Amino acid sequence: MANIKTKVILVGIGGVSCSGKTTLAKHLKNILPNSVVVHQDDFYLPEEMLPTHQGLNTKNWDSPSSIDWVQMVKVLQDVKCTGSIPSDHVSGHDTEDIPIDDNRAVVWRARFEDLERDCLVAANVKLIWVLVEGFKLYWNQDVIRQLDMRIFLRLPEYILKERREMRDGPLGQATWIDPEGYWDDICYPEYIETHKNLFENGDVEHGAPRDSEDWVTGLLLIEPEVKEKKVDTRDIVEVCLEKIASYSTVAAVSDRMGY
Repeated sequence: MANIKTKVILVGIGGVSCSGKTTLAKHLKNILPNSVVVHQDDFYLPEEMLPTHQGLNTKNWDSPSSIDWVQMVKVLQDVKCTGSIPSDHVSGHDTEDIPIDDNRAVVWRARFEDLERDCLVAANVKLIWVLVEGFKLYWNQDVIRQLDMRIFLRLPEYILKERREMRDGPLGQATWIDPEGYWDDICYPEYIETHKNLFENGDVEHGAPRDSEDWVTGLLLIEPEVKEKKVDTRDIVEVCLEKIASYSTVAAVSDRMGY
């Protein structure tokens, strides 16, 4: 088949530490054909370059200035052009998929395989999905503009804090233990401060997503736990997949037509 075009779709998955971003990305990767994951954690600056929180006298891993934004933008641009992660990009995350042991996953996988095939046959477009997950994903506008779709996970603070206390640390390293007060004085306040622009009235915990800025329009807000009612992981994955499927179909046709 001649003149096959490649359409790379970047799906952003944002949220505070312990909101389930990485897990969701891996669930989606297990279903989406031709998909890869980019982790924002891989763009931390060297520890000696991180800002220091004077009150706790510890490095602030949750400040926007802890990320090498220039390098992250460059990698995302490369991925969008080629559909693959640059060979010199080193990731500290494992590449293991997290499958959903359910017949629905089989159905979804088949649906995306059909979508991929239909786009190739009808529009000469090969689809590739790139899942970009990160705790400050929607802070830097240059990064945001690389994303075709934007998903945001929001959970109550007390649940996030419980999860944080059960894990090794912000980088998933066994040698890391949160300094006393890190969550209360650094991690959660940084999350609130750096996400105010996404929500109406700056209400990160309860506000609706703002649609007044082009670069945040269409944010898909996922709230796994609201008023003590937990949403099943499979349902969350399906909501995201439905959105991805709808966008991908339109994007492939538009790309073919030159829109």
